[in-house]
Order: sequence, then structure tokens, then C-alpha cells
Amino acid sequence: MKRRQALIAIVLSTTVSLIAAELALRAFSPRRTYLALTDAYPAMFDASDTLPYRLRPNYSGRLASSEFDTGITINAQGYRGAAFTAQKGDARRLLVIGDSFTFGWGVNDDETYPAVVERLLLSGSPPRRVEVINAGFAACYSPDTYYLYLKNEGLALNPDAIVVGVFIGNDLDSENAFENEWLETDAGGLPVRIRNAHTQVLDHYWVPRRIPVRYRIPIASRSHVFQGMVDIWWELAPKIKAWLPGVATIVYASSQDAPEDRVPYNYRFRYAERTESVFARVKTLLRAMHRLASEKGIPIYFMVIPEQSQLAPHVYAGLPADVDKPQRELAAFFDAEGMNYLDLQPWLRERGSLRRLYIPGDGHFTVEGNRLAAERLTAYLQQEWLSHEFGGSRLRP
Repeated sequence: MKRRQALIAIVLSTTVSLIAAELALRAFSPRRTYLALTDAYPAMFDASDTLPYRLRPNYSGRLASSEFDTGITINAQGYRGAAFTAQKGDARRLLVIGDSFTFGWGVNDDETYPAVVERLLLSGSPPRRVEVINAGFAACYSPDTYYLYLKNEGLALNPDAIVVGVFIGNDLDSENAFENEWLETDAGGLPVRIRNAHTQVLDHYWVPRRIPVRYRIPIASRSHVFQGMVDIWWELAPKIKAWLPGVATIVYASSQDAPEDRVPYNYRFRYAERTESVFARVKTLLRAMHRLASEKGIPIYFMVIPEQSQLAPHVYAGLPADVDKPQRELAAFFDAEGMNYLDLQPWLRERGSLRRLYIPGDGHFTVEGNRLAAERLTAYLQQEWLSHEFGGSRLRP
């Protein structure tokens, strides 16, 4: 009888202790549970047969982190910002294609650079009757999806001009450069159907395609105590291995990267074969977008968006890094192809610091970064596009 009472007491005390620990962790030191897999993005996605995802029409919600808390509105057409009609009337329609920088990650709807461009053009002297459509994320997040979106959907909006934002950070060679799979290609080798190999849309969330075992265990997957124990194990595991005979040297040696290995692929003095391959693919896609627009008589402009470390070269001090190399590579390509482009890097370097222009720990444009990008893009469009002819059914390229 006493043994049974002792066992019950142990079970109860353990249960109470676990509940107390669970509540304490949730309140003061939350762990990444299964529910956190959906925290990276709001429930603003729909599945797609041709692209990794679509933006969810008529979605309204908030995007929050330790650095920002912003509102997101997806209109009935599946684009961020105010709704628009198929018939554009007498306004000139500018379609802006790009990834999360164009979408405006970390800022409100009216603070994205496409939204600011529209306001600047409408309030300019003389005012321009221009409607700007923000296709950031509507075209997903990489050059292959930009191309496929433009071909299948973007041109159907009958834009008078197109801007494609090319982000140095991951539109070229990055850790995620090979995560998209081309499930089907056309006779010219260009994508017809694309999916992401690692992530998928589930209940309107953008989540991993392969959920780790720690998040597949019922109840435990949502327990902060259990996930905390797993985190501790992952932190201790390398040290435990290092203590084992014959392993310490191997573990130590594998953790010592060569200097070049600490430099992102895009900034290395000599591009590896993988980087050359990615650049070749991106150039093919940019060329294809230019061709699609030119066949319709639509001017298209490529805007190069610098990564935050390119405004602070000292980040790679002492390492074999050339942070300006991607811009030179793209400039040489655009010039050789006769394609119009705008490089934001010099403008942003002159007018803002890293802290002012990029969200700390996040890497996207702040409100100030979006504003400066919009000012430069507006001036460029005034000169290269709107100054040719403002009137008639089609502007000259």
C-alpha cells in the first residue's frame, strides 16, 4: 500500500513539475515547437500547380517578429496592396516583380517600395497617372518563378512597363539556389512547372515538406519541455563526440573552415563551378523575361538590390571576398544584351548606413530602405520610361 502511495506521489509530483516547467518555458523562454514551423510566414499562401505557391486572395493579417509588427493585405487578385481592375483606364500600369524585398517584408502595405513609387509618381511635378502593381511574392521568390509568373500571369495584366527586382543575396548563388525543382520544361529548356523541394503549402502556411521527427511525435511536438531537451541534446552532442577517443581531432578539424568557405558564393574571387552554373541559369531566365516583354513592346527594367553586407564591406575584412563582384557580373551581362538595368548599390551606399536601411538580424529593407529604393527607382523611371511619351496606347521602350 505504501509503495503504491509512493508511486502515485512520484507520478503526481512529476506531472505537476512538468506542467510548471511547461508553463514557465512558454512564458519566459519558449522553444520552437511544431506550431513554430508555421511562424515564419502568416497563413497567406495557396497551393499552385505551376509555382511553389500563390498569395492567398483577400488575406488580411499581421507579420510580427522581435524587430517589427506590420500589417499585410492581399487583395482579391492575389497581390499585396490595394485592389485593381483588369481594365486600367487611362493610367499607365507598372508591374513590379520580385521576392520578399519587393513584397515588403517587415513593413506595412503603404511602406513597400512599389507603393512609395506610386505615390511619388502621382504627387510628382507633373503628376503621372501611374498604377503600380506589387507582384512581390505573387511571382514567388527567385528568377525561375519570376519568369514563369511573367509568362503565365504578369503579361495578362497588360502592363505598360515592368520592373524586375534582382536580389544579390539569394536570387543568384546562395544556400537555397537549388531548392526549386523544374518538374516540366518546354522545348527551349525553360520551366513550365516549378515546385520547392523542401517546403510546401499546408493549411495556407509555408512549412517544411519533411517535418523533423521531433515535430511528428504527438503531444511532445507541442511541448516546450520536450523541445527544450532536444535543443540541449543538439548543443551537447558535438562536445560529447569530442570527448570520445579518436574523435576529437576529426571534430576539431571539420569545424575549421578555409577562409574562402566563410565567404558567400557570390563574393568569392574565383567562382566555383556551381556558382558559374547558377549565374548561367539566371542569365538565361533574365534574357527570357526580356524577350517576353520585348515581343509585346513593353519596356522592362531590371533593378539590382544589394545585400546588407555589401553596404558594410568590413564584414569580410581579412577574407578573400569581393562584395562588388555580382554587380559587375550582372552589369557586364546587361550591357552585352542591351538590357536596361538600375543598380541600387551606389545610391544606397551614399545615402544610408546599414543600420538605417536594413532590419537588424533580418536583412530586409527598413521603411527608410524602401523609401530610398523607391526614390531612386522613381527618378530612373521618369528618365528612362515616362519621359519618352506619356500618352497613347503604348509607351515606346
